[in-house]
Amino acid sequence: MVKMKELSNKIRNAPKSKIRELFDLAAGRSDVISLGIGQPDFSTPQAAIEGNINALKENITYYAPTKGIPELLQQLESKLKSVNNIKTAWKDNIIIANGGSQALSLAFASIFNSGDEIIISSPNFISYFYLSAFFGLRVIEIERKNDFSPDITKIKESITDKTKAILINSPNNPTGYSLTTKELREIVEIVKAHDLYLISDEVYENYLYDDSKHTSPASLKDMFERTITINAMSKLYSATGFRIGYVAANKDIIDTMEKYHQYTVAGTNHAAQYGFLEALKIDISFFDEILKSFDERRLLAYTRLTELGFEVIKPKGAFYIMPKINEFGLTGAEFSKRIMKNQAVAIVPGNIFGSYSEYMLRMSYATKLEKLEEAMNRIEKFVKTL
Repeated sequence: MVKMKELSNKIRNAPKSKIRELFDLAAGRSDVISLGIGQPDFSTPQAAIEGNINALKENITYYAPTKGIPELLQQLESKLKSVNNIKTAWKDNIIIANGGSQALSLAFASIFNSGDEIIISSPNFISYFYLSAFFGLRVIEIERKNDFSPDITKIKESITDKTKAILINSPNNPTGYSLTTKELREIVEIVKAHDLYLISDEVYENYLYDDSKHTSPASLKDMFERTITINAMSKLYSATGFRIGYVAANKDIIDTMEKYHQYTVAGTNHAAQYGFLEALKIDISFFDEILKSFDERRLLAYTRLTELGFEVIKPKGAFYIMPKINEFGLTGAEFSKRIMKNQAVAIVPGNIFGSYSEYMLRMSYATKLEKLEEAMNRIEKFVKTL
């Protein structure tokens, strides 16, 4: 083999996604029940599919405008105002991305310089940590409290002259925690007091339980200029494969994102944007019964795991539950590997979500109720062997 010069250390040293590895394993075995992937299990609304198909029939297969098609940007301006109470100008303040994942990349690319610090409550979504590494950031990882709420005092104490931004994801993947209004306002005050940016990942904004409420920080006084609001089509419309996300931010940030977007991916799937456009026109009441179903699964998962001896915090949002497994004498990685082998249940180990979750698991309950019941039965059988 010819010896070549070294490849990128930043990319090579990042592990392959453990979530995707589980997904791949589950796809290869008919007996596996996956509690691993964050994929809603209901059908994409027909209007979204028709919007995409009709665009293709009209031969809309050429490059889209870099920021997105004007009709979609205008529809999002309306959505942001009516749903999130965020006032935007569609020409200046919104950009369409290739899913929420690329929306995050745009956020990191647009505001950070190598050596900057970002504050992240931990455990948290895996991509935040690796995007930080790719862009040369120092992650200040703040351990969550026992109920998965953010430790506001420690966040405040961790700020240095290199701190550039705080990142929040509420409702949260992997913990299921949803910020209270009080907690959000306390974080906002820290952001303003220290001249920081706030990256707000809101892709699970519709998945809320027990009267929890979602507030977009960009809607609060003096916060629009400081906030990068990230969202996507994926979760509300069960359209993860459409790969359509969006960002709302001030004009300077969006203009910076447009440059990066232009020279890296050149734009976003043209026809799929028409699918999202039509989805946004649907009355959101279609989601009411879906949310009831997810709530039923949430309560089933919480009740069964509690009965089995796991230490569990009842999720307030999203569709994940994160049990602690200290009582079982296994790390999350060991538990995940063994239950996959012995009971064909795919569960993500907690350690991939940060430094403070080695003895945790992340389970997605975005699967049919009968499958979730069977998964809990298998978990019970496995736990009895420990």
